[in-house]
Amino acid sequence: MGTTTNRVGAAFASALAVTMLLVACTSGGAGGDSTNPSTPTTPVTSRPATTPPPAADSPVTELGVDCAGLLSADVASAFDASWVPRDYYDRDDVMPSDYAIAQEGGLSCTWNDGASSDGKNNATGESGYSGLLVQALPHAGDTWPQFVEIYGDDPDGRCFGDETFRGCSFDQLVGDTWVSIIATNFEPSTEATPEQRFAPVVAEVTEVVSSADVTDDPWPLGGPARPWSCVADATLERDAFGAGDDLFVLTPGGGWSIYAAAWSRAVATSCSILADTTPYSGESVLAGGAWALDQRLEFGLVDPDTAVTVPGLADGDRAYRSCSATTCVTDLVLGDDWARLTVDTSSVPDAEAASGRLAEGYVARAAASA
Repeated sequence: MGTTTNRVGAAFASALAVTMLLVACTSGGAGGDSTNPSTPTTPVTSRPATTPPPAADSPVTELGVDCAGLLSADVASAFDASWVPRDYYDRDDVMPSDYAIAQEGGLSCTWNDGASSDGKNNATGESGYSGLLVQALPHAGDTWPQFVEIYGDDPDGRCFGDETFRGCSFDQLVGDTWVSIIATNFEPSTEATPEQRFAPVVAEVTEVVSSADVTDDPWPLGGPARPWSCVADATLERDAFGAGDDLFVLTPGGGWSIYAAAWSRAVATSCSILADTTPYSGESVLAGGAWALDQRLEFGLVDPDTAVTVPGLADGDRAYRSCSATTCVTDLVLGDDWARLTVDTSSVPDAEAASGRLAEGYVARAAASA
């Protein structure tokens, strides 16, 4: 069933969610316009890990229920018989920022047909994904009014589509908890309208949340934005990739969604490094998120045998790298933080070597900012 670890994160609003449009900007991310720091003092070189370390302590949901308690499997399967409960985070493409809702004491729960999705309840490729995504972010009373100011209030949710595609969405503040529900690409029915089928899901989730004994048990990790994350000048990437001055850092900005609200609270950053519209690399960081990478190791989605040595890593920090036909991914544990660096193999020659240079420079920048 869905993971019961907690605290919120931000991401881009789904086309299906009645959330907010994210406007791209080229200003610096959490790190602002910091210039490259000076070279740190003599670093400590780590050894590759051969087995994952003991699982770190992780946050727990502040809602007092897990995903099974948030919505019964019977109600979900009554909507679409192909949907079964699955762990939201048990996917290959999860980024550190995707854990922000969990980091902030919330829940991300899914019931789906097992096809590939992007984590925002959209199909990836030609998978034909069909599923339900329910997210709940406690203590959202300050951020919710901004959503309402831009988009208005839609307490009953809405459904849309035709015989080729169907969707329903609901976003509402229930007590002090932001509830987001998205149903995607479900099977048609001659017995009930989409609205009639969606209503029991909304009713059960909102009833559970409204009755929940929500705690305020803040996760002790996190803290201020990391000055070494998504630095706007892209000097590090130019050096690592041998790229020209046209390389720049693109960070999401503006708009509001349950993802964005969680990102800002959990101090999660995410950005892309491009030349014009050509992607070179991406970066995602979750402050205090090392526990989430340990969960990836437990799931088998990060292989401990991919551990690599990165010059400059402090004693106890770790790095893992895996390359496919399309990307080279380096996962870094820097203190309590999890950073993921993704290099595009179609744009960067010898992407694996470039990933090594990028990670070394990134570690040095983080150490100099400490």
